[in-house]
Amino acid sequence: MKRTLVFIGIILFILSGCQSNQINQVSEPPANTKQNNIPEYVQSPDDIVDMHGDITNLDSFFTFIENVNQGMKDKIRVVTYTTEGDPMLHELDYNGEVIQSTTDTRRDKFGSGSISTATCKSIDIKEKDRRTDYDLTGCDKPNRDNTILVIWK
Repeated sequence: MKRTLVFIGIILFILSGCQSNQINQVSEPPANTKQNNIPEYVQSPDDIVDMHGDITNLDSFFTFIENVNQGMKDKIRVVTYTTEGDPMLHELDYNGEVIQSTTDTRRDKFGSGSISTATCKSIDIKEKDRRTDYDLTGCDKPNRDNTILVIWK
């Protein structure tokens, strides 16, 4: 009887060693479910580009703010680059009364990858010790990041 129990124990030990310890990993979604139809970003000479605090075309940005303050129609595109180098587009279209804000983060590999829109009333300028923040205010979607640009001093 003792030999039978030892034999069964050895068989169970051997069988348990044959089990796979491999963890099932979630594979990449099939290529047809990814957003493959996102157009590649091509920089326009009119774009206001914020590359990690190095900002180009600030004159266009300040002209836009002046036009909003004077009730004159205008539109701009602000492009902010992520740490990884992905462009996030923010289009602002002022029709003389309200600002239509469209944020496109689909090219951000680590972000939400979406397009969001909001209608806003004005631009708030917040002067701080080391920077100036430009934020949209009076927006119909308050739970969204309404930062347009941050200029470091």
